Order: sequence, then structure tokens, then C-alpha cells
Amino acid sequence: MKLKLFLAGILTACVTTFAAETCLGGSKVSTAEVQKVLSGILGNAKVVSVSDSPIQGLYEVVIQSGDRKVPIYMDCNLKYLVNGEIIDVNKKVSLTRERFQQLQAQVNSEKEVKLAKILGKDKVEMLKKEGLIELISIVDVKNLPKPNVTYGNGNNVVYILTDPQCPFCAKLHKEMEKVLSSRKDVKFEMIFYPLPMHNHAKGIAENIECQKDNATKQSMLNKSFDNVLSRNESGLSALDKPCANSKSIIENNIKFAQSIGINGTPTMIFPKKGIAVSGAIPAETLNKLIDILK
Repeated sequence: MKLKLFLAGILTACVTTFAAETCLGGSKVSTAEVQKVLSGILGNAKVVSVSDSPIQGLYEVVIQSGDRKVPIYMDCNLKYLVNGEIIDVNKKVSLTRERFQQLQAQVNSEKEVKLAKILGKDKVEMLKKEGLIELISIVDVKNLPKPNVTYGNGNNVVYILTDPQCPFCAKLHKEMEKVLSSRKDVKFEMIFYPLPMHNHAKGIAENIECQKDNATKQSMLNKSFDNVLSRNESGLSALDKPCANSKSIIENNIKFAQSIGINGTPTMIFPKKGIAVSGAIPAETLNKLIDILK
């Protein structure tokens, strides 16, 4: 479990084929074989390619989750996974970082082509100008869960996968409030996605979802984020009251997020375009994003 979370963290910060590659002694392995070996620790990540690494005796295994591709390494017998950097001592450069940048440039290029078909080239250029391309992924929204809390009444709907104990979610929440104070054409639908590293998140999410009216839910979520920003552990603990009636709802949210390759919060989803944007962005940028994608 710890290793799975560690890999997920790297993928957040950062179609199986069957082409065989060679390693020591001319041995061969396919991406399908590596996927099978790593299935217990990769979660929803896929093995995209397997090739020789700069170090003899190691494969370079490229894994992908959402729009992130990351190089990791395995020995030729597929017994050991090496999750770290290969550094060229003479050149004093990280070959792993260079490879990651190369992979990400490839991903972004492919993404721009897909986005151009969805949005048009002009809007893609706008997104690039705002530096948002790397934060964007294209997701399947057909099974989008019902919102747990709603803010605003506008026609431009933005879903936010949020964790009530996440500091970055709390920051985005404050920026969201700034947007709502300046315009009336937006509605934010909050979907709780409590992350396992936050010990109060799931209980708080269940507690809020069990409340009968939206105003009470808003008040509790606002209070939770205030406690996060002020580092008030006792305040979070007071809100952590698991509710059996909403447990399945929150678990369904988690399964949905994981099924579309979202491993972190906050993540905004624009349902009409099937576009997700990760991270706590300032209100000014959020306004521009809404206008581009509305």
C-alpha cells in the first residue's frame, strides 16, 4: 500500500503494447508481462513501454496515469523495482529527469492535438498562454457522481473534486469564493474525494454529506477548510463524524476519481468539455479558464 501511494504521488506531481525489448543475455520481456508483475502496486497506472535503460541489467519501464508518464526501472528478472534517478556522473545530469521531460513534452503535444479537436486551436493557444496545458487532462465524465455541496447558481457548471482536509483544496476554495463574489454566471459543484493520507477527511466528508440542507453543508465545509488553513487539529477532529448513510456515496466518489486517473486534489472538471484541471489556481486565472471553457 505504501509503495502504491508513493508511485501515485510521483504520478500526481509528475495502451499497453506487446513489443519485446532485450536485456542482459538477449532476454526479452513485453509490456504485458511487466504490467502483470506490477499489477499489485501500480493501481490504475498502465505500463506503456519497456526498453533498455542506460544501466546494463535494468529495464526502463514507462508507466502512465492520466496525462503523466514516468520512467521507473526493473531488473531483467522482473524481481526488483527501482524508483529513483539515474545520474550521469561525468555529465552531472539526471538522465531520468531528461527522460521525464521528454515524455511529458510528448504527452503535451498529443494533448494539444486532442484539445484542438474539442475546443479549437484558438482556445488551445489561450490555454497555453495562461500556462495551463500541463495542468489539463481529458477525462470521461459519463459516470460523474452527484455533487455533495453546491456553491452559486450560474449556468456555467464546474465540478471540483475536493478533500475537506487538503490544504491546496482549502486555498482553491478561497479563490472559488472570490470568483463567486465577482460573477453570477458560475456554479461550483463539490464532489468529495478524501485522500488516504488525511486521517479526518473521509469522516468529515461523510458527516457533511449526511446533512439535510445545502446551507448546512456549505457551513461545515467552510469551517473544515478554515481549520485546515489555521492548522486546527481539534477543529477537524470535531467535524470527523463518520456517517453510515453516506459511506457508500463517498466510496463511489473515490472509485470514480481513480477510474479516470485522478490521484490528487483539488481537481476541477468542466463536464461539457470533458476536461479536468488540477491544482489550486488563483481567482484571476480561474476566471480566465471558465471563460475559455464555457
